[in-house]
Amino acid sequence: MIPVRRTSVFAIALMAAVVPATTAAQNTPCGFDERNFSFKGNPAQQALCLLRPNGIGGVLSQPLDKLPEPLGRLVGRRVRVPKPALRGHLRALGISEGDVGGSIDAPLSTAGSSDGRRIGARYFVIHDTSHPYLGEAGFPDGFDDDRTWRGNDLGIWTRQPVAHVFVNRLGDSVTTTPFENPVAKGFGTKLARDLLKENGKGLKIHIELVQPRRRDPAHPDPKNDRIAPDPGFTRAQYERLALLYVVASVRGGSWLIPGYHSAFDAGIKGAHDDPQNFDLTSFATALSNLLAKLR
Repeated sequence: MIPVRRTSVFAIALMAAVVPATTAAQNTPCGFDERNFSFKGNPAQQALCLLRPNGIGGVLSQPLDKLPEPLGRLVGRRVRVPKPALRGHLRALGISEGDVGGSIDAPLSTAGSSDGRRIGARYFVIHDTSHPYLGEAGFPDGFDDDRTWRGNDLGIWTRQPVAHVFVNRLGDSVTTTPFENPVAKGFGTKLARDLLKENGKGLKIHIELVQPRRRDPAHPDPKNDRIAPDPGFTRAQYERLALLYVVASVRGGSWLIPGYHSAFDAGIKGAHDDPQNFDLTSFATALSNLLAKLR
């Protein structure tokens, strides 16, 4: 999420005063083992926590009971998608490897643990850009399909290398940092910035889905960006996200652990609230359809 607008300190204090204890418990961090550079539990258990439904303001629901298929049988396991099949699929669609994270022959980025080990990227972080910011204006008609709408201009995102890949509403993508490198600008999450520091930057692959935001008139911060469109993302975005997940996992050798930006930062002051209105079932369906084609 690009931090173009942030909730004021006064507003955060006001919200904290009215948020019930149950909500605070839901926003409890998943628990991170700094020595092993891993959240608690096996990969599937980590995904259940990191994919907690994300509400307005970053209020997280309880961890999921189960992952939708095919994620439930894939996360953490060895990838069996042949590279030639993936390359053929990309060629058939006219998609350059450069637009989906770089060469599929290259490894993923690595992080350095405190004992000197290099650990390959394990996590696939789903963000929304929370931009363009519309202020008081409503969401424009037809912006999901309008190539002239400013948010769908991939060129503007190349100046914001805070993620590896940006995906516009049309399902087109641009790589701003190849998957073999840590994000070029910043740390991707506050978890990496505040806890893991520089050595932890390569632990996650970051994908930004273009999503505009507007002001919530009922919120005390006059510059808040709490309101996102509903539904939050397009079918084309879920399809490209599924493709990026496959590409990254093929390059890593095992299926990465997916999670929302909000859950990675849970419990950290100023944690982000994205992605808003993300439909995990739609993502899983897009992934299932893609794997059927690759078979």
